[in-house]
Amino acid sequence: MSSGKLVVAAMVLIAASLAGITVWHHWSKGYASIAYWGASNGENIRYAPVVVLKTGEETYDISKSRGLVHFRQALIEDASFTGTASIADTQPDWTHEVVFSWPETSETTVVLFDLDQGLLSLPSRPTALVAQPEPTLSGLITFFADASSVDPQ
Repeated sequence: MSSGKLVVAAMVLIAASLAGITVWHHWSKGYASIAYWGASNGENIRYAPVVVLKTGEETYDISKSRGLVHFRQALIEDASFTGTASIADTQPDWTHEVVFSWPETSETTVVLFDLDQGLLSLPSRPTALVAQPEPTLSGLITFFADASSVDPQ
């Protein structure tokens, strides 16, 4: 009887240890990105049900677009970026804007994109994140091209 209890206790201990390692691993993969975005913006980027892409005069509802889950993940994962750059030094041309929002509240996050320089930023931030050329920037270009190939709103 006691050997069964030991087996169960060992299984629980192993499961708890692995869960702790998993939480630490995922937390450490997005620490710098979430520090840049802030907790509230990071949550909106990851979970907001309404996602709208604006390019020039066109607006697209991309809430159900193919690749949206990967797009969201790329924005909150440190491996997607090489670091930050000064907005004053880079003088970005924000050609794309993505708005993450919750319809039942006024909670929104706007992310600006300069795909030529590979920059992403929140409005009025003095710095921008610099996307890894591969696969992040190339993935953003492909995602925006696919998402804007449908009829605008």
